[in-house]
Amino acid sequence: MKATGTATATAALGTGAGVGAEDDDRGGWDDDTPEIVDETLGSLTLRQKVAQMTQVEINTFDPSASSIPDNFDVDTLGEYFSELGIGSILSGGASPPSFDPQTVVSGINDLQQYNLDNADHEIPFLWGVDAVHGNPLLSGATSLPQRINMGATRDIETIEAAERHTSEAVAAMGAHWTFAPTTDLQRDPRWGRFFEGISEDPMLLGEVSNARVQGLEDQDRVAATVKHFGAYSVPENGNDRAHADASMRDLRTDLLPPYDVALDADPRTVMVNSGAVNGKPAHASSWLLETVLRRRFGFDGLILSDYDDFNRLITNHDYVPDFQAAVREGINAGVDMYMIGTTGSAPGPVEFIETTVSLIEDGEIAEERIDEAVRRVLELKAELGLFEQPTVDESTVSDVVGGAQDLSRQLATESLVLLENDAPTDSADPALPLSGDEQLLVTGPGTCPASVGWLPEDTGFLMQHGGWTLGWQGIQEGYPSADGPRPRQSRLHEVLADELGSSNVSYEPTGFYADPYNPGTSDANGDFTFTDQEEQAVRSGASDADAVVVVLGEGPHNEGFGDRNRLALDPAQQALVDAVGDEAPDTPVIGVILAGSPRGNETLDDLDAVLFAGQPGSDGGRAIADVLLGEANPSGKLAFQWPQSVGQVPIHYNAKPPLDGHEPRYPFGHGRSYTDFEYSNLSVSPDSVDDPGRRETVTVSVDVENVGDRAGDHVVEVFNTQSFGSVIQPNRRLLGFERLSLSAGESTTVEIEASLRALEVIGGDVPATSAKVVEPAEYELSIGDLTTTLTVGQAGSISGRGQLVSIHDVNGDGQFDAHDVQTLMKLAREEGDGRGNGNGRGRGNDDWDDDGHGNDGRGNGRGNDNGGRDDDDDR
Repeated sequence: MKATGTATATAALGTGAGVGAEDDDRGGWDDDTPEIVDETLGSLTLRQKVAQMTQVEINTFDPSASSIPDNFDVDTLGEYFSELGIGSILSGGASPPSFDPQTVVSGINDLQQYNLDNADHEIPFLWGVDAVHGNPLLSGATSLPQRINMGATRDIETIEAAERHTSEAVAAMGAHWTFAPTTDLQRDPRWGRFFEGISEDPMLLGEVSNARVQGLEDQDRVAATVKHFGAYSVPENGNDRAHADASMRDLRTDLLPPYDVALDADPRTVMVNSGAVNGKPAHASSWLLETVLRRRFGFDGLILSDYDDFNRLITNHDYVPDFQAAVREGINAGVDMYMIGTTGSAPGPVEFIETTVSLIEDGEIAEERIDEAVRRVLELKAELGLFEQPTVDESTVSDVVGGAQDLSRQLATESLVLLENDAPTDSADPALPLSGDEQLLVTGPGTCPASVGWLPEDTGFLMQHGGWTLGWQGIQEGYPSADGPRPRQSRLHEVLADELGSSNVSYEPTGFYADPYNPGTSDANGDFTFTDQEEQAVRSGASDADAVVVVLGEGPHNEGFGDRNRLALDPAQQALVDAVGDEAPDTPVIGVILAGSPRGNETLDDLDAVLFAGQPGSDGGRAIADVLLGEANPSGKLAFQWPQSVGQVPIHYNAKPPLDGHEPRYPFGHGRSYTDFEYSNLSVSPDSVDDPGRRETVTVSVDVENVGDRAGDHVVEVFNTQSFGSVIQPNRRLLGFERLSLSAGESTTVEIEASLRALEVIGGDVPATSAKVVEPAEYELSIGDLTTTLTVGQAGSISGRGQLVSIHDVNGDGQFDAHDVQTLMKLAREEGDGRGNGNGRGRGNDDWDDDGHGNDGRGNGRGNDNGGRDDDDDR
């Protein structure tokens, strides 16, 4: 578990307090910390221990009060501490108690001081927030591009650098914890949280999540949260928090590995999947939380529930009959802290504490299990330096909020995916880039004329940011007031007017009103209009224009409110495009799509050029204008397959054959440019690997030349495109990638470290219980149309740890012990010795052993009775 420097953090925050251990690079965790944690834990009553496991949402401070009041009614914030002594609070849904930075930091400091002065102990609380794409919880803050955009950039270094700003902003506002990164595989665009996904590729998702953890924990006072463990994003019906049917092969090969890679960055916390996997709610699964997360993946930090999810074991999953059973199941499965909302009829903190205490006293939860959880809570607080410095300097937040502008603009620009760029009728040139001399019409629901200002009916800017931005469902929950808070932002129409001159740009907006809480109104989460008056204005503007830019897309949404059954754009947007095409059939029509999912195939057919902008955040307007005008060359690559229709879902690129007749509209990695790149001289070194368990990467080299007349960025991707083994291999697998910039006519040699881990499969038959290995075979590697061959001589495990023990738990006691070994040996003798063929494809030992012990599968033994690897050489 990572513990970083309190001294560094307090200096950075301007506290002037030099605390922490000078001789320990873990900073907040010094030689005295275990003793302090032991003493604190030993001083707590049972009720106080359970209170430390309790996290409660807070909604409002009283901005008129100069400090926390002396007296509290039962429903106010103060009694959470003076009466209950809770261990943590959260501001869920990107809605802190105030959107004013100074009010927030002073209010949280006052609340912390009240806690220390009035609780029965002097334990500081943790404050968690949803700073998930930057820290857009405060007015004027930078809204980084959403996660769907991050995956399109393939720019690991810039993502990590941008998240360092998030970390700084979270720390400066006085928070200690952000519930990011989301590390859920992006496969189903019907799912309302698709925009939170990085990619459908396990390797890309893991690498980005690992970098985000490192960036988010850059400040020593901030904890990251890898979520939602595990397999949250593949609900069988596409609905949020629904049940997932996932084979063991899919779980072990694709769904769980990204979390494993993210955990390599040593995050301090993990949040549990709100759904269920193979009939078991994740919050009640000791297999997921203990066997896999802790023993298999080695996580020793704090496990947090999602929002009210013990209660959802009753209301959502219909798994247990009452809250007492839900709490028992959740805590015994391994949840250390319970996140409690303050809305609706779900049990609150008092009921949770009393229920848990009763279960302990009745022997249904062991107090040792409670001590284990509370110790993790206290250790986290110690690591963050809260015992030494519980409050922050209030003077720094104004300098931090709204920062990272260059990084935000770079990410937004790199994330824009040019889906189409055709030549309009009677033109030899593609529609983009614009020359800058055109008379331009800008229309559609995603923009509006600057003269409208910040009137409530101007809600097009909501589409630029998406959910988790100054509100759970978007800014002020999708209903922004005229003088309400806004993130720092650039708008497309304003940038174009600045660049081209206001006389060259006309605006004819169409109506959009966000409606996230009524998704039945529109699958696009909003009320979109194209009135007779709007149509008349658009037709008039189009007839005079040299080019038309239509800004289309969907409204902000989140979680279940964003679930959809269709992927079409709202009919009003189709009518808009039809009107433009009818009025000006020879005029280039460029579509800009502001959406968190692949949308609008029917509408895209009627556009000459299509720029998928995702939800690009604060600097989206500037980034889009740069690409439209050719000041930046588009380089974004889809990190998911774009289906031809919702009937193709799911259609992930690394699915298994046969795939004939199932081609997507746009494949994984699709993204056009204003220039062309050519590859030559592809090679791999070494071209033969004896044991991949001893060599995790190979170097793939290729020459890349920009053969066009424009400079441009380009993403080079290495795929495994054909291989054979004991099971069906995926259609394609991404092994590595590299971004580069080349001037017109420039060439370079690119060397990419290609991961052999991506080639691992679960061999054997349908149950998929054998070890995960790279099998001996010839693997075709490809970049573009070029191919080369990598030969693997024998089986080897990189992620390792052998096979699943569950099939060998002969007596069903949850342990792999001597009795099981004796029984299996007897069975092996009876079945003969044909299993140990020495080719390494047999089973290793104790991969997912319920007791967490045994061989990690990386040894070099071959040809033993079970065909696996011996215990003599750990790797």
